[in-house]
Amino acid sequence: MKKWMAGLTVVGLLGTMIPMQIDAAGTGAKKLPTLDTKTKKAYIKGKFDSKGKALFYFDTKTYLTGGTHLKFVADDTEAVTVYESQSYYKRQLVYGRYDQITDQSLVFPLSWSGRQYIEIEGKKNTSFVVPFKLERLQPLRESLGQSGTVAKSRSLVVKMTGTSSQKQQLSEKTAAVKHETIDADLGLVKFTYRTVMQALAAKQQLAKASGVAYVELDSQMHGLGGDVFKSYQWSLNNTGQRGGVKGADINFNAMQKRIAGKKQSTVLVAVVDTGINPTYADFAGRVRMDLGYDFVNRRQMAIDDHGHGSHVAGIIAANSNNTYGMSGINAKASIIPIKVLGEDNYGLNSDIAKGILHGVKKGAKVINVSIGGAFSSRAIEDALAYAKKKGVLVVVASGNEGQNKLSYPARSQYAFSVGSTNRFDKRSSFSNYGKGLDLVAPGQDIPSYLSDGVSAFWSGTSMAAPHVVGVASLLYSLKPTIKASEVEAILKKSAQDLGVKGYDSSYGYGRLDADKAVRLLK
Repeated sequence: MKKWMAGLTVVGLLGTMIPMQIDAAGTGAKKLPTLDTKTKKAYIKGKFDSKGKALFYFDTKTYLTGGTHLKFVADDTEAVTVYESQSYYKRQLVYGRYDQITDQSLVFPLSWSGRQYIEIEGKKNTSFVVPFKLERLQPLRESLGQSGTVAKSRSLVVKMTGTSSQKQQLSEKTAAVKHETIDADLGLVKFTYRTVMQALAAKQQLAKASGVAYVELDSQMHGLGGDVFKSYQWSLNNTGQRGGVKGADINFNAMQKRIAGKKQSTVLVAVVDTGINPTYADFAGRVRMDLGYDFVNRRQMAIDDHGHGSHVAGIIAANSNNTYGMSGINAKASIIPIKVLGEDNYGLNSDIAKGILHGVKKGAKVINVSIGGAFSSRAIEDALAYAKKKGVLVVVASGNEGQNKLSYPARSQYAFSVGSTNRFDKRSSFSNYGKGLDLVAPGQDIPSYLSDGVSAFWSGTSMAAPHVVGVASLLYSLKPTIKASEVEAILKKSAQDLGVKGYDSSYGYGRLDADKAVRLLK
């Protein structure tokens, strides 16, 4: 801490020697001292109360023009916690990344609008000094795992053709400890057993029973991995940054110019994933939590506890030109968050099927499924067929194993499958390809939000699919009466041909081109 403080200028020290005595309503918090205009540094100085605490606040808008993060430096006698709002402070709700950081730096992203609170803890009735600084940082670089499946499930998904009484009889006959309806219209139910072995035995028994169209293990899949961060969004505007190929992007800027002044309608887009953190400034007015659902925890609020869903949603619909974080592709997309993956980024086939059906029934025009596994699911296939029948476009990530076979559900006949390209307009090495691939889009080193306010670069076909969803939803915004089949045709026809001339299994019909897609809209 002493080394850090040595960097403060005399002007900075004099300008922030005494904390400002301005209380935030209802908390007794004091306002953070003003930063030095040249160094963007200052320090919080005060005395702990009889409980060993001191509380301060700041307003995000104060700092947005100068940086992206505030860095607080705590020594080994202090613990610093930052709360995203007064409500969170009063309820003592805090993200783990910002909770009681001691003897190191706490780096807090300016992702939220409004007022944030900093609580400093130490020895009661003693003085403290905590330096802080405004910095402009790049999004973090984190990696996503491959798609895949995990241990066998204790549950079965059964498609019934018989009566509801037969469902009860079969549940009892096979000694299920629980049964539930996935979708009554499709005849999908779920039976759960005490052990995997009991589930496997019941599977054999049910496969022979009358009134059963099919039965399958309820296996798991997982997620495929003037705004301040807009310069890092090479997928929207590739200027050759970091050695990339200039123009190897989705032609976003030209598209924006083309649609300027045109009437656009709001379009519902379902993101079937880990949920969304709707509290960010970039998501203000863009998330329909009232239409979403959490099928993992069986509750209304589909809150993201992993980061995958928020990252996907940001690519599609983050607010643009608001000085926060990043730019989404469609300013008129309204996100329906549907949580089917848990905090480990894995989810059951039955929940994924329910999530797709929920999106259709809540009025989504486009559904993003950045999820995949090695094995097919007839329950998910039925859900996808239902979506197709109802005229809903389901866009699915192709998978991250780099193999000549699409993961499932990308290889479903009812899915619009998307692979990943890099900043050189080449297929990403991890991107699955092969029969059934429809399109490719940027999916490598893509910045967006995680679940706790941090922005990060992630790579995966999970990041490619929402680029296509963003453009597809934009076509619906410009022409609400357009059909899903017409959207598919435009996306394919407008794509920038890569690889072998014409359609090929490495690039499908080519790389997404937003401007040309809009140009083809009639």
